[in-house]
Amino acid sequence: MTNSEFIKKIGNAAVKYYDKYKILPSLTIAQAILESNWGNSGLSKDCHNYFGMKWVEGCGCDYKEYSTREQRTNGIYYTVKARFRKYPNLEQGIKGYYDFLQYPRYKNLKGVTDYKEACKLIRLDGWATDLNYTNKLIKLIEVYKLHEYDNKVLKPKVKYYKKYNGKSVSLVDALKSLKIGSSMNNRKKIAKANGIKNYKGSATDNMKLLELLKKGKLIKG
Repeated sequence: MTNSEFIKKIGNAAVKYYDKYKILPSLTIAQAILESNWGNSGLSKDCHNYFGMKWVEGCGCDYKEYSTREQRTNGIYYTVKARFRKYPNLEQGIKGYYDFLQYPRYKNLKGVTDYKEACKLIRLDGWATDLNYTNKLIKLIEVYKLHEYDNKVLKPKVKYYKKYNGKSVSLVDALKSLKIGSSMNNRKKIAKANGIKNYKGSATDNMKLLELLKKGKLIKG
């Protein structure tokens, strides 16, 4: 698997799981790259563990023992043997990452929209002992433009002018007032972004979009 294929594989899964777990895809991808050496580490090849997650009794999966290097707060490195989680395939390995993040100490990551903040928090939460862990993640995100995957889930919502609250206005007029293209093609894009399939410009479809706009929930297509 090439580096670009690895990014795409992890990235697509991270986007898929975002709505449920609210973890930034860029953080997930960067961790997978760093922890698994682009999927080339023994742990990732043998155990489909791309994030260096350690095994504990009752975690629901098998394990394999490896030597691992840790870093003390004074910067000194040391090597220990530890049990790491083992998964049957790549898909289960990625899902295992999100299950692992359900430990209470990682709850502050949920909903964070700034990748730099997310990279800082996961280090402070105790994911890694590497004192330079945060900077390594940020560098990977910026060099490989992993934040582009964040853009797929952090879609901007359209702000609706309060002057229209309680007043009757058409979707087309509302979009025009916000300087958003109101052509049929553009409305189709907006409808698709908001989960409305087979948009045909009917009064019912337009009303659905207008109601989302009034509630501040309309996603710009």
